[in-house]
Amino acid sequence: MKKVVWIVQQDATPDNTVLGVFDNWREADEFSESIKDEFVDHVLIQQFHIGYKFTDGSSRYST
Repeated sequence: MKKVVWIVQQDATPDNTVLGVFDNWREADEFSESIKDEFVDHVLIQQFHIGYKFTDGSSRYST
């Protein structure tokens, strides 16, 4: 079984700063809602499988 984490990041700056790493989408979504006013239209939630590499291709995300 692969482990999945959900990463909340912002894309207002070129480095896409990670704001939090969560065990499930619900927790990531709750956190992103609580900080969305700090990064208006720039908070992303993305799913990563442990062992993920950038070269593996894209993964699912939401705004």
